[in-house]
Amino acid sequence: MTRALVLILILLIAAFAVSCSCGDDDDDDDAAQPDDDTTHDDDDTAPDDDADDDTVTPDDDVDDDTDDDTGETFPPESQDPLYEKGFILPPDSLECVPEDTGEPQLNCNHHGSTVAELPDGTIAAVWYHGEAEKSKDSRIVWSKREPGKADWTWPEVLYDDPGRAEGNPTLWVHEDGTFYLFFVTIFGQNWDDSKIRLIRSADAGATWTEPTTLRERWCWMTRHRPARLANGDLLLPLYSECLAYPVFIRSPDDFETWTEEAHFTLGYYLAHPGQIQPALTVLGDGTVTAITRDGFPTNRVKRMTSADNGLTWTNSALTQLPNSGTSIDQVRLLDGAVVVVFNNSPTARFPLTVARSLDGGATYDAIRDINAECEGSCSYSYPSIAQSTRDGSIWVTYSYNRQTIGWVHFNEAWLIE
Repeated sequence: MTRALVLILILLIAAFAVSCSCGDDDDDDDAAQPDDDTTHDDDDTAPDDDADDDTVTPDDDVDDDTDDDTGETFPPESQDPLYEKGFILPPDSLECVPEDTGEPQLNCNHHGSTVAELPDGTIAAVWYHGEAEKSKDSRIVWSKREPGKADWTWPEVLYDDPGRAEGNPTLWVHEDGTFYLFFVTIFGQNWDDSKIRLIRSADAGATWTEPTTLRERWCWMTRHRPARLANGDLLLPLYSECLAYPVFIRSPDDFETWTEEAHFTLGYYLAHPGQIQPALTVLGDGTVTAITRDGFPTNRVKRMTSADNGLTWTNSALTQLPNSGTSIDQVRLLDGAVVVVFNNSPTARFPLTVARSLDGGATYDAIRDINAECEGSCSYSYPSIAQSTRDGSIWVTYSYNRQTIGWVHFNEAWLIE
């Protein structure tokens, strides 16, 4: 029996199980409804209680158990609202060279960005760029914005395996300042022919190691950065491109050695069918949370948690946030709040929106669009999110119609005003 037939059979079985584990009280509504006392400056994301709207609106009934100490946690009451946005480079301005023609062109694919703060406060964005998704000229490029500067550097090639496509890079900065870049290289024609690789830089990105292959076998893919767990392990979130469920690689020594978590059991699969591209946070009590891109008709962001450093997980449960089958991300802020970036629609990759949670991602008390401007058909997708430790502000990068990488810079005070 082919892999496709096996997958279809498993998905048919899983379809009967998914609704039992979602914990949603209202399957007729694709989003939670707001409380009457909730106000927003952006009316398009805060409809009235009686509105039949597929976009999400905030829930006021949330207990704040986070620590609002001042100092270096940057609580919103200590901030002046901040919001700005732009492009890392103008649309269709970076040449790619298709392998079949050898002729440079500007109609190229910019996708799968990741954003991170570097030790000196510089904000770095990394993405893959080439003629098209999976084209053999696709390589990993990056751009940086130094503190106090208004412009991003012109993109530079960070890694390229000639004749093979790279994709889905994710940048993580070690506590000692070493840069870790996880990504995939396609050794064939499709994403399921990928190998997971890691390169590192100990000199702020001036030079990089040769790639270490973390997984030779096919089907697994990267998307988001690893998380430092309460026990000191690093947990790298991955997903199966072949069977569509979340998987993980664990390292107790910062990827000097690593092991693949044993996930493929029927019970685990039925608890998380169709859930890919997990994004991790670690809460103050050590609980690990993962939110996932939904591959089921439920069209909601789903959430799973672990109380034992990722060894076991709760069933994937529906959140109040919609999902159109596209990537999402989350970050735990220094003040304890969790912010999720997502597309506020069950069917489209637009608008681009953020939501704040004061209970670790179980519910959301503030929601605001960060880019709702559109002429014609718009796709603002595959966002990545990070917080600056210098001023507490939040950075998002995303694919802007795949013509360039967009960025948004805001803070928690602006999100909740």
